Amino acid sequence: MRLQALLSSTYSRWTVTGLAALVLLAADPAHAQVSCKLLQPAELELALKEWAAGGNATKFSGSTDNSSGISFDTCRSEIVRPGQGNLQITVVVVKNLPMSGGDAIRTRNAGLAREGQWKVKGAQFEEKTVGKAMCTLYGRPEVPAHSVCSIPGANGYVEVEVIAPSQKEIPSMDAVGTLVQKANSRL
Repeated sequence: MRLQALLSSTYSRWTVTGLAALVLLAADPAHAQVSCKLLQPAELELALKEWAAGGNATKFSGSTDNSSGISFDTCRSEIVRPGQGNLQITVVVVKNLPMSGGDAIRTRNAGLAREGQWKVKGAQFEEKTVGKAMCTLYGRPEVPAHSVCSIPGANGYVEVEVIAPSQKEIPSMDAVGTLVQKANSRL
């Protein structure tokens, strides 16, 4: 019940991201990585070429953690774009949630959609289904923008998030949806 309340709070995305970052900082790097094997840097470059502008993807680096029985397997890469800000890519595999992956994603996205920051001039918050993926694209002027697609499982999900320096540079939900579907097919 506490997890549902957390996921439905107004600042759910930021709270969950902050907690995940704290948990991942303390993660034991000896755990087996799954998320870093789901996509290759060349696949990121190909799928995001419209936004990558000749940039090169870095090698993936990851971490794992089991917090209160919930397993977080996270992997990060960047597409380095000379003369521009980089695209940051995160692949996450979450397991052992106390609810279905679909319920967790819908609860998180509903909480995020209710935030007042999307009511300011120039703000953008969109949701879309791409194949099996539940996607959101959001951003505001002068802050990084996000394109996130998640595919739910029984008690978890796989997710790909791309963060760009601005709204005009954020990859489409279709492009990120394609990446998460590819990652999910390799689980």
